[in-house]
Amino acid sequence: MFFEKSRNIPRAAADCLIKAALAILLSSAIAQAASITIDSPGMQAIFSQPSFDGTPISIRFNPSRRIVAPELLDIKDPADLQVLFDLAPDPAPTVDAFFVDQLDVCPESEPTINGSFAGCAQLPGHVFAEESDPAKLSPAPLMGHELGHNLNLHHNLFNDTYLMWPRFPPGRLLTEAEVAIIVQARWCRQTRWVGDLFRLRR
Repeated sequence: MFFEKSRNIPRAAADCLIKAALAILLSSAIAQAASITIDSPGMQAIFSQPSFDGTPISIRFNPSRRIVAPELLDIKDPADLQVLFDLAPDPAPTVDAFFVDQLDVCPESEPTINGSFAGCAQLPGHVFAEESDPAKLSPAPLMGHELGHNLNLHHNLFNDTYLMWPRFPPGRLLTEAEVAIIVQARWCRQTRWVGDLFRLRR
C-alpha cells in the first residue's frame, strides 16, 4: 500500500514455520495472575498480508507449560528482565514469550502505558515478554510487534497503521522492506521455527 512492490523477497520464506512459545506467570490466588491471550487468526493475517507477496510465514502455537517463578510477575529492573529471559527453556529457533503482571523496564524504547511497558523483546533474539492487560486489548498486534523485534525489525515511525509503530497499540501493516528483513532472518532460512508454550506460577 505504501511501497512499490519488490520481487526480491526469497520464495524460501514460504517454508518458514513459526511456532510461538508462550509463558504465563501465575501468582498466588491473592495476587493478580498474568494470563495468556492468543489471537491465532490475527497473527496469521499479519504474517500473510499482501506485502509478503506470496511468501507468508505460518504461525503456530504449542500448548503451554508451567514454570514456577512468582518473583518475576513484576519486572522492576533490567536484572529481573534478564532472569526472566534466561528462563526461556528452548534455544533459538524457538520463540519463547512470557506474560507478566507488570513490566517496568525494557532496554529498547518500547511503548509504555501508564509508565509500564506493553512488551519487551530481544532485538534480534528469540524471547519476549508482554504485560497481560495490554495483550488482552490488542493481542495480535502486540505479539506481532514483539516477534518483529525478534526478527530484527526496528520501530517504524511513519504511521500508526504499521506493526512496528512505537506506541500502543501498534497497527498491523508491514512494509516490503520489513518483510524482506523477516524472510532473511536466520530462523526463516532454516526448515522450521519451533516453539512451545510456557506457564510460570508459584
